Amino acid sequence: MILRNAASLLFCALALAMAQSVFADEEVAVTTPRRGPINFPASREHWSYRPIASPAIPTVKDKKRVQNPIDAFVLQKLEAKGLTYAPQADKRALIRRVYYDLIGLPPTFEETEAFVKDRSRDAYDKVVERLLASPRYGERWGRHWLDVARYADTKDQVLVYGKDRIRPYAYTYRDYVIRAFNEDMPFDQFVKDQLAADQIEPKVEPWRLAALGLLTLGRMYDGNQHDQLDDQIDTVTRGFLGLTVACARCHDHKYDAIPTDDYYSLYGVFASSEKPYDLPLLDNPESVPGGVEFEKKLAAARKTLEEHVESEYVKQSLAAKLRIEDYLVRVATTKPDLAETAVFGLSLTPDALRPPIVLRWRRFVEQRAKPEDPIFGLWAQLMETPEAELPARAKQLAATSQGNPVLAKAFAEAMVTNKAAVASLYGKVLRGLYDRFEAPSTNAAHATPSADEAALLALLTSKESPGYFAKSQTHNYMARVEQDRYGGLVQELDKVVTLATNTPPRRAMVVRDTPELYQPRVFIRGSPARPGREVPRAFPQILAGTNRAAFAHGSGRLDLGEAIASPQNPLTARVYVNRVWMEHFGEPLVATPSDFGARAEPPVQKELLDYLAARFMADGWSVKKLHRLILSSACYQQASSALIAGKAKPVNSVVAQFAKGEKVDPDNKLLWFYPRRRLDFEAIRDTLLTVSGRIENELGGRPVDVEEATVNRRTVYALVDRQDLPGMFRAFDFACPDQSVERRSRTTVPQQALFVMNSPFALTQARALAARTATARPEERVKRLYQYALARLPEKEEIRQALQFVNAAGSAAPSPLPEPKPEQRVFTGWEQFAQALLMSNELMFVE
Repeated sequence: MILRNAASLLFCALALAMAQSVFADEEVAVTTPRRGPINFPASREHWSYRPIASPAIPTVKDKKRVQNPIDAFVLQKLEAKGLTYAPQADKRALIRRVYYDLIGLPPTFEETEAFVKDRSRDAYDKVVERLLASPRYGERWGRHWLDVARYADTKDQVLVYGKDRIRPYAYTYRDYVIRAFNEDMPFDQFVKDQLAADQIEPKVEPWRLAALGLLTLGRMYDGNQHDQLDDQIDTVTRGFLGLTVACARCHDHKYDAIPTDDYYSLYGVFASSEKPYDLPLLDNPESVPGGVEFEKKLAAARKTLEEHVESEYVKQSLAAKLRIEDYLVRVATTKPDLAETAVFGLSLTPDALRPPIVLRWRRFVEQRAKPEDPIFGLWAQLMETPEAELPARAKQLAATSQGNPVLAKAFAEAMVTNKAAVASLYGKVLRGLYDRFEAPSTNAAHATPSADEAALLALLTSKESPGYFAKSQTHNYMARVEQDRYGGLVQELDKVVTLATNTPPRRAMVVRDTPELYQPRVFIRGSPARPGREVPRAFPQILAGTNRAAFAHGSGRLDLGEAIASPQNPLTARVYVNRVWMEHFGEPLVATPSDFGARAEPPVQKELLDYLAARFMADGWSVKKLHRLILSSACYQQASSALIAGKAKPVNSVVAQFAKGEKVDPDNKLLWFYPRRRLDFEAIRDTLLTVSGRIENELGGRPVDVEEATVNRRTVYALVDRQDLPGMFRAFDFACPDQSVERRSRTTVPQQALFVMNSPFALTQARALAARTATARPEERVKRLYQYALARLPEKEEIRQALQFVNAAGSAAPSPLPEPKPEQRVFTGWEQFAQALLMSNELMFVE
C-alpha cells in the first residue's frame, strides 16, 4: 500500500508538471503560485466562479443533426474546425450503450431484437424510460457516487482483523444512495441530506438519516481527530464544490483564493459534530426476526460503554482541577516535550499529567503572562527576576500590585524562593478557591465567591480553561488500562452486530451536534498545538463574499448544506453535471472533476457546461431529467471510432471526415465521435453473472464477499475492505476507498485477462453459461451461446469456427499439470468456448 501510494504521488507530480495542450483559439490555463494577499474580486473572474447563466443556443449549419440544444453547442465548435458528427450508431450498438450507461448490465437478445424491430419514433425513448424506472438504475449510478464518497465497509485501524474490522451499519449509507437515485431525489436535497439530515425540518423519513454516512465512513487515522476532520473537509469540498480546500490546512492555498481562515471555518463545522454511541433505528425491531432480543443485548453493551465514559469523564475532569499546582509547576520549570505535541495519544499511567492539558496551560500562560495582566502580571514579572532576588521582589510586587488582590495577598504572606515556588503558589491559590466554592466533596460549594475570587476560579471551571475538555474527548485523557477498556467496549458495540446470526435491525451512522460547539481557531502552520486567531463557522469567502455571515444554526452543517446547494453557488451544479457527462462519455467536460480551481484546464465546451448546469437547476435538480437530455442528443447517439473505422463499412465521405478528425482533434475534445470504452469492474462482473443466468437482483442489504465464486449478487453490494482491497478490485481499477476519487484510472494489464482466464469466479460463469444450452443440438447451441453472451446471432463462419473449436478442445490430450480444484476447471469444449465468448472484446467493450 505504501509503495502504491508513493507511486501515485509521483505520477500526480509528473502529471501536474506536464504542459497540457489545448486549441490555439481557446483560453489556456496558466497558473503560478500566488504571491501576497488574496485578491478576491480578481479571483472571482475565474470561469468556474462566474454566475451560471444559460447561454444563447447557437445556430449551426447542419440543422438535421440537432436533436436538442446539446447538439447546437457541440456542432458549433465542430463546424468551426471543419468537422461534424460521426454517423448515428446502429441500433444494436445504441441499446447496448444505453443499457450499460444507465443500469450497468447488458440487454438480452430478446430486448435487443425488440428494439431493432421497433420502427416507432419513440422506440429509443421508451428504452430510456424503462431503464430509468428500473431498480438497477440506482445500483449503477449509486456506485458512481460511492467513489466520490470514498465508501468502504471496514475500518482502517492497526491490528484490527477479521469481523472486528467491519463497520456493521456502513451499508445503510450505500442503500440510501441507491434509493435516492432510484427515487430521483433532487440533487440539492441529496447534498443537504448528507450533511445535515438530522437537522432538516420537517423531520425527514428515517431512511434518509443514513445519508450522514458521508461524514462517518472515512478513514479513522488511528484516532487522529484532526486528520479525520481534514478528510471530511476534503470529501465535501472536492465532492460537491470541486475545490481543494484541504490544501489550506497549513497555509493559504498556493493557487486558489482559499485562505487558512476558510479551512478552519469548515473545520469548526465538523469539529462541532460527533458520532453518538446510540445510532437511530431505521427498522422497527419488532418487525425483524429476533430484533427485540438483539436490541436488548446491544443496549446492555452501550450502557456499559456510556457508564465507563461518564465515570472517566468525572474522574479526569476533577483531576485536571485538583492537580492544577502540578500542571503550573510543569509549565514553569520545563520546556515542551514530544508527548505534548504528539499527533497521536500516548500511553498514560493513572498519576501522569495529561500532555494536552500541560500544553494548553503552557500556551495559555504564554499568552497571558504580561505585566499588565491582572492575574498573570505577577507571574510575568517574577519569572524574569533572578532567583536570588525573588523573595524581596515578590513582597515588593505584592505590595504595589494593581492586579488581582487575592493573588497579591497570597504573595505578600508567602515566601517564594524560585520559579517552581511561584507556580506552586498560583496552583495553591486556585486549588484553595476550588475546594472552597466548587469541590463536590465540600459543603461550601454553594458559597458565592467575590468578583476577584470568581475571576481566578474561572481559570479552572470555565469552558475556556486549559483543563477543560468535552465529554466526547474523554478517551484521550484516560490512563492506558482505562483507554484499552474503552476501545474494547466501543469495539464490542460493533461485534454485537457483526456476530449476530440474523440480520439485526438497521441503524444509521449519523453525526449530531456536540453539546458545546467548537469555536474554531486557525492552527498556525496546521499545528493543533499552536491555535491562533478565531474564525467563524462559515462558507468559503470566494463563494460567500469577504463579509460572509457566520453559520447561525448549531454546528452549521445545515447552513453549509444550504450554501452548497444554493442556486447562487456557481460550482455545485457545474461540478455534478460534469460528473454525469463523464460517466456517459468516458471523459468529462472539465478534465479535473474534483478541482474547478485556478489550475483546472478551462473546458473546451464551456457554454455547454453552463447550459447543462442551468438546465439542471431549472429542472429541479433532477438527475433523471439530465440523463434524458444527454441521452436524447445526437452527440450521444453517434457511432464510435471503431464503428467508423471498420464495422460500419463507411462511405468515402465518412472515411475522409474520420481522417480529418484524427488530424484536427485526435483527443476527441470536440466530441466528433462517441468514444469506445471498456467496461468497468462492476459491469464486467455483473455481465458475467447476467449472461450465465446466475445473477441475483435482491435490492440492498449487508455486504457480501464477491471473491467467493458462489456469490451471485451485483458487485455494488461487494464488501469494500479499506485495509485489504482484493486483488481483482485493484486489477480492474476499482476506486481507492481511502479518499474521495474524482475519476477511476484506466489501465490495461495482464491481470485483467488472467482474471477471466483463471479465476474461479469467471470459470464458474463459463460453466454455467455452457450449461444453459446443454440440451440443444451443436449448431443451435452455438447460436444460443451467442444470444446469451453477445445478444446477437452468429454469422455462418462464426458457427463453423465455433464447432471446429469445440471438437478440437474435446479431443485435446489432458494437461500434464496437477489437477486443479473442481471449481477451477473448465471440463468440456463447450465450456471452453463459453469462456472464450466471455473473454471477447465484443463483450468487454461498449461502442
